[in-house]
Amino acid sequence: MSLNIIEAGDKKNRHAPASADYLQISEFFADTIQGEGIHAGHPAAFLRLQGCTLDCQWCDTSAIWKKGSPWTFQELFALMEETDFDGNSLISKFAMGQHLVLTGGSPLLQQERLIRFISEFIALYGFKPFIEIENECTLDPLIGMVMHVDTWNNSPKLISSGNPVLIPNIVHNLSNLENSWFKFVVTSEADWVEIKARYLVTNLIDRSQVILMPQGATFKELAKNRETVIAIAIKNNVKYSTREHVVIWGDKAGV
Repeated sequence: MSLNIIEAGDKKNRHAPASADYLQISEFFADTIQGEGIHAGHPAAFLRLQGCTLDCQWCDTSAIWKKGSPWTFQELFALMEETDFDGNSLISKFAMGQHLVLTGGSPLLQQERLIRFISEFIALYGFKPFIEIENECTLDPLIGMVMHVDTWNNSPKLISSGNPVLIPNIVHNLSNLENSWFKFVVTSEADWVEIKARYLVTNLIDRSQVILMPQGATFKELAKNRETVIAIAIKNNVKYSTREHVVIWGDKAGV
């Protein structure tokens, strides 16, 4: 079970500080695993930032990222320095390889503050965690984010999401980043036809970067779509990703 450091929609009476050194946080939890994508199964902590540029109809975290409160960098560092029952802090776990996953919503909405946050972390602790970012492909990353992020988990939205937003230059820019992947939520062959027509035939991304995931916020939904999506991935020679957090915990938040 993961350590929930900040619960979704934290109820403390918080107001944005006068300083710009804060992040608007929906939840923060650690000692769990990355559930999907190229690093599925890796130990991870998730820092979920409030707000999103989209609101997809099957989004499994919208009830969380729509809430939030401001936490200063110093408050977040203090939380990371607290030790667990074994005497280990989250800082020490980052040093040992636990990933820091920046997620949302849309973490790039706060990327200028994120750049400062990561820079201050490095200055304070002398190293940088391995950083993954979840990204809905509607905002161009600043150079500071590109320098700090180790894995780009990009999630372009298909027609089935209700928000089939495609900004070609942004997708192309993201595809050129090192360790950049494109996770598509799929339910049927029609989704693959769309992926091929909009992203592969147009050379926006390379087939080797494609990861297909079954749509499903619950174990039942996941089980319904999983075999279909595996078959599509095999047929078209692209990667398949489980959604292990859903397999284990269903639609429970904070894990």
